[in-house]
Amino acid sequence: MDSTACAGERLLSAWLTLSSTLWNERIVTGMTFNEAFICNLLTHRRLEAPGAPLTATDLCARTQLLKSQMNKLLNEMEKKGYIQRLRSDKDKRQSFILLTPAGEDAYAREHAGITAILQALVEELGEEKTLHAADTVDEISRALKKLALL
Repeated sequence: MDSTACAGERLLSAWLTLSSTLWNERIVTGMTFNEAFICNLLTHRRLEAPGAPLTATDLCARTQLLKSQMNKLLNEMEKKGYIQRLRSDKDKRQSFILLTPAGEDAYAREHAGITAILQALVEELGEEKTLHAADTVDEISRALKKLALL
């Protein structure tokens, strides 16, 4: 096996191990992974661009979930009181997705647990190694997105 194939196999193995660990260890426990992901996106959007809420289409683009999956997820989150949908005044076909106070509280609890795990991880690996790993994962994500566009 040439070195390129070997490097690819090592990356695949590391990726699968990390994904399996994250999934099986249930880092997110009070809500589903996708619910936490949506709450994270809504929280960051509210902080970074107040007054510019996200739509279900925006969320599909950011999560790579299918529209049918997103609708099911948003319906569940709405039933739990985590989000509300507001129809656009300009385009009645468009709804904005907003995090409710209950959604903010539920996500804050999840985020606190995840933050504790991440702090322990940084202590275990060291800050420099952790930042390097984050940069590498970001670089891999960008490369995969670029390759997907080809």
